Amino acid sequence: MLDWIFDGIVGWVSSVVTKLMDAVSGLFLGALGTDMTAMEEYFPFVSKAFTIIQFTAWTLLFLITIWKLFRAFGGPITEAENPITLLARAALFVLLIGFAKPVFLYILKIARAPYTALMDIAMNGENFTFAGIESTLRSGLISVVAGVSIVGSLLIIILMVALGWNYFKLLLEVVERYVVVGVLCYTSPLAYVMGASKDTSQVFKSWCRMVGSQLLLLIMNVWFLRAFNSSVGYYIGNGGALSNGHGSVFLWLFCALAFLKVAQRFDSYLASIGLNVAQTGSGLGMELLVASRVVMGGLGGFRNAGSMFRGGGVGPIMGGTGMGAGFAGKFADRFKGNSYVRDAVVQGGVRMGAGGAVGFIGRAFGGLAAKNGATLTGDSIASVANRQPNVSGGIAGNIADRSLGNYMPHLKGRSLSGTQITGGQITTTATDQDGKISSLGLYNAGQFEKPNSPHSLVTASDGSQWYQLASGEGAGAFYGTPNFTGASSEASQVSTIFPGIEEGATFRTVGDGVLEASGSSGNSLWYSSAYFDEPESPHTIMQSSDGVDWYALKPNSEPPAFETGEEAKEYNCAKFREFMPGYEQEISSVNSSSCQDGHFEVRHGDGTGTAFYDANRYDTPRGDYRTYEDSSGNQWYAIHGDPAVERRPVYEDGKPVYDGENIKTVQTETVRYRATPNRFNAPSSRSRSKFSAPKRK
Repeated sequence: MLDWIFDGIVGWVSSVVTKLMDAVSGLFLGALGTDMTAMEEYFPFVSKAFTIIQFTAWTLLFLITIWKLFRAFGGPITEAENPITLLARAALFVLLIGFAKPVFLYILKIARAPYTALMDIAMNGENFTFAGIESTLRSGLISVVAGVSIVGSLLIIILMVALGWNYFKLLLEVVERYVVVGVLCYTSPLAYVMGASKDTSQVFKSWCRMVGSQLLLLIMNVWFLRAFNSSVGYYIGNGGALSNGHGSVFLWLFCALAFLKVAQRFDSYLASIGLNVAQTGSGLGMELLVASRVVMGGLGGFRNAGSMFRGGGVGPIMGGTGMGAGFAGKFADRFKGNSYVRDAVVQGGVRMGAGGAVGFIGRAFGGLAAKNGATLTGDSIASVANRQPNVSGGIAGNIADRSLGNYMPHLKGRSLSGTQITGGQITTTATDQDGKISSLGLYNAGQFEKPNSPHSLVTASDGSQWYQLASGEGAGAFYGTPNFTGASSEASQVSTIFPGIEEGATFRTVGDGVLEASGSSGNSLWYSSAYFDEPESPHTIMQSSDGVDWYALKPNSEPPAFETGEEAKEYNCAKFREFMPGYEQEISSVNSSSCQDGHFEVRHGDGTGTAFYDANRYDTPRGDYRTYEDSSGNQWYAIHGDPAVERRPVYEDGKPVYDGENIKTVQTETVRYRATPNRFNAPSSRSRSKFSAPKRK
């Protein structure tokens, strides 16, 4: 009897879910294309009000232009724009406001090509009804729960409802994305107002990026929905089996649910890589859920909410003790996303949990859980951190300190204090085991420009990218120096940390923030921008995989191995001509006593000389000089010297020889140089007293 009742329930639920899915399947893509037909016919007001929007835009443009021209009378002290440039830009955007809708429709026409192409792809097995899923699921579950038919019925209900609910939420996303494009179209004149002035042009650029991003989402709607429909057709046809012999009903179902989740969150994925997309979906889906609960009865909601917290006196579950801790633990276990705990501690912002009686009770117990040691999940923190600051609200206090590691995995286990989490920005103070204190600032790469100061790029638990800046005596721990020994076996580690490095290059760690690189061009030192200021000597900036800039000094230029002694004059001259083929003047000797310092001297038959200095180790000389290139392509500064005679003291056995009361001297021919270049200093250590926050996009 019980089996018959459950079979009846399964049949009824399955028929309702599959009929709803069949009713809406394929309807949206055909009706919501890349034109504004549905927008104009369902919302006729937006078309009639477009003219008012245009005149409003012209008025704003006129006022902005007049104000900018008035500022120009102030001269340099007002930093005003050039009046001619301002008028030219204003004239251009006056025309664009007049043709705003045709321009937008032309852009939509461009997007229509990939949209239509994706719609026209023919796929076998797509002519199906969702009603076939229930029987296929039942067949696939027989082998797993053959002896427990009630359990099988319950599983079918759970799986069908999960599949139908996520499919419906994806369709809501499709509609919202289309409406966003429509709003952008019919309010586009206001965006063109921002482009007429240099001060507001960034707003116009952001609007352009948002239009492109939303059109990409519009096209991806077809891709996701048709891909899911083809998956359902394939599953009904072969029961989820794969060509390699593997696969099952559970594997297909989990893949299908994961695909629907990815499709719903695709806008947040695009936002994490820097595209300006509107975050849609979650709010509308939750409103429908709340509405359905209201229809089913508020009293039932009170009873359900109360049952979630029964059994409170079970001991310390969330780090507290007694009944309060038990309530907190039961609550946190029941809600994976901690949405009610989040709502209880977020100041301002948009609520993520349900509303009404259930939401009120949930937030009350969420506050209790927070006070008894609950932590926010990464998803809960992301719902604040990834929003714009005007709607995000903020998380602070002890719960922010102990929860941040769930969102930023590299901070898990660290002692944090003073944590502030708001839209696109996180600040905290970290204390290491040695008591060193560091101030950290994390800035969402989708909302902020790349910082000018040293930083690293870290990935949050939701996949979003964040710029991390650190200051203080313990800041070096957040810009770790790779540990290299110089062995060739570390090639894979080198290529992972420094993508694009030349093949065969090796590194050896010689200090905090200092590496010695060896490659085909020679040896050189690399200095981390987190530890050192940018050097004056010639260098290139290399970036590691974690976003830290490294100053790679150019390898020192080395002169030939000259020999000493009178008998080596001809050999040294020949070596020099081979080393410096562009130097045409004849030489008589080479003075190589200072080669280890990166310079040497050649003498000529007329008594003059030329001193050569390595351009990678010495600054540009003052006065007259020439630059020569050696046989290896390295640059050398050549400074001409005139013949001179100087008196030098005479020494015997290391002591000066006296002629009466005066030291005995002899005249010696030498070369006098009017200037000597200064050698580059090693990079200086960077001050870590504070960091400057980057600019918002």
